[in-house]
Amino acid sequence: MAEEVVYNPFEADDLDELNNIHRTYKMDWNKKRISGMIDDAEAASQAIVKALMTRRFAYVIYDDDYGCDIANKIGNTSLTKDYMDSDIPAMIEDMLLADETVIGIGDVEYEMLSGDSVAIKFVAYTIYGTQDIKGVIAYE
Repeated sequence: MAEEVVYNPFEADDLDELNNIHRTYKMDWNKKRISGMIDDAEAASQAIVKALMTRRFAYVIYDDDYGCDIANKIGNTSLTKDYMDSDIPAMIEDMLLADETVIGIGDVEYEMLSGDSVAIKFVAYTIYGTQDIKGVIAYE
């Protein structure tokens, strides 16, 4: 049987990250199910929220670079407000290092809702533009 040869019409220089389509399944957070497909800016925004809501080091399906450390700090009464003010933005930046669509973050705000949850709000600068990100992280 002859080996199939696949022709690639693109030059290596043409395949930069701006030509990539970032497509994924659309997560319906309320119904807790997949509902179609999304791409580009919407996919980037969903990926950021998903990483923010995923506790780092808690699930074997994710490597050690995926997820957010904030849930690991919630409920630790020995951490001061000054520590959280400096550490929460650093943890968010660290969370997004692995995401090739994110260029940077800004305007990080947080509010401790209770001893086991925190509301997070920030701006993510992506290759698709500015994304307003909101989420609640709860220690489960």
